[in-house]
Amino acid sequence: MFAGVTLAISVLGFFLKKNKAEIDSLKSVIRKLEISDARNTERIRTLLKVVEDRRKDIQNLYEKTQK
Repeated sequence: MFAGVTLAISVLGFFLKKNKAEIDSLKSVIRKLEISDARNTERIRTLLKVVEDRRKDIQNLYEKTQK
């Protein structure tokens, strides 16, 4: 009986360790994706600001040529 309990506990421990390794691997991948997403979001914000600034510049140039 004790051998059966010991075997069950060791099998359970094996699968818990295996799942923990998978979870750690997935956490690492998720962290890299979050960093990449944050970088891309910041790039998009910068590009939108540049585009808006250029749009205003073009509007100003158009207004000056119409006077």
